[in-house]
Amino acid sequence: MTSRAPKKRPHGAGTKPVKRGNRWYMQVSLGRRPDGRPDRRWVGGATPEEAQQKARELQVAAAQGMLPTHERLTLGEWLHTWLKAKERDWAANTQAKHEQAFKRIAPVLGGHLLRNLRPHHIDALVRHLQGHRLGPTTIRMTLTTLSAALDHAVRMEILPRNPSEPVRLRLPTATPKVKAWDAETVARFLEAARPYRLYPLFYLGFATGLRREELLGLRWEDVDLSARCLRVERTLTVVKGQIVTGPPKTRHSRRVVGFGPDVAGVLEEWRARQREEARILGSLWQDTGLVFTTSTGGPVHPNTVNRDMAAIIKRCGLPPLSPHGMRHTHATLLAQKTRQIELVSRRLGHARPSITLDLYRHVAGWELEEVALPLNELLAPAPRTLH
Repeated sequence: MTSRAPKKRPHGAGTKPVKRGNRWYMQVSLGRRPDGRPDRRWVGGATPEEAQQKARELQVAAAQGMLPTHERLTLGEWLHTWLKAKERDWAANTQAKHEQAFKRIAPVLGGHLLRNLRPHHIDALVRHLQGHRLGPTTIRMTLTTLSAALDHAVRMEILPRNPSEPVRLRLPTATPKVKAWDAETVARFLEAARPYRLYPLFYLGFATGLRREELLGLRWEDVDLSARCLRVERTLTVVKGQIVTGPPKTRHSRRVVGFGPDVAGVLEEWRARQREEARILGSLWQDTGLVFTTSTGGPVHPNTVNRDMAAIIKRCGLPPLSPHGMRHTHATLLAQKTRQIELVSRRLGHARPSITLDLYRHVAGWELEEVALPLNELLAPAPRTLH
């Protein structure tokens, strides 16, 4: 009797299942890694058939680009790579915030293999941060950094899905707390601020809603007094103890902002004073081109703005307000006057009007009032104009 020749295994089907202990294993070849080395992986199952099924699933996933190509890549290594790649896209202050988040993530999850990361690992990170009494905002910022890095890994087909998403969805949404002054309080503050060198900065801040870093990074070449507008092109922040200038917070933050004749008058008077200071100091004057400078022309440290504002508030007995509160105050007063959230959103440089509405919903109650129309008016043929 002639024995049958063994059936030849198809190319790429993997090695024959081999029993090790109570399980069966087989090796599958998935082509080559980015470094040129063969990409061979082991799969296992309780039976030879289960091991073969796992091998087929692995091959299908590889064909669909659903497998990580960096088997031994750790989360810490990936975060470091991602941060370096994003360096050129972020403002220095944004980069610093993400680096701080990295320092909170790395000791807890940095050594985990990226491909093995699961939602319960992210949940453990949250509990660790809560155990160190970090606030909800800091924890959310940490998870935002982690999620963005993992999203990029998904786009690069290193991960099939983002394991942080289930955890992020469970975090309570932070309710924005906006502190703002009314018009009378702003007037009292500005009157008391007149003797201070930064009076023009405070005036412009309340009049335009620019961020503190946008005010300090403003250059005269970006201001057109005759056309009464300015361009937000640069910011000035402190990173690791050093004053740094860079691009605005986001691409939407690059914008043109108009202002009234009163602001033009304040800035014109300030420019004349600055030119006189430069004439007196001569070669000792630092020609930075900045609108708001020290008495020698150098950049103003952000802490100086905080210090002077706090001193004026204390002297006048006004409600507490941070420099960022000038932005909130401007937005609140403008929203109450115009009742146009879209206009306020563009002026503030928000990416979407929904962001503005979330922040200033407390002054946007008119939107609900205006749409609360009786049914007979809704059914009437004549349109109604909402103001």
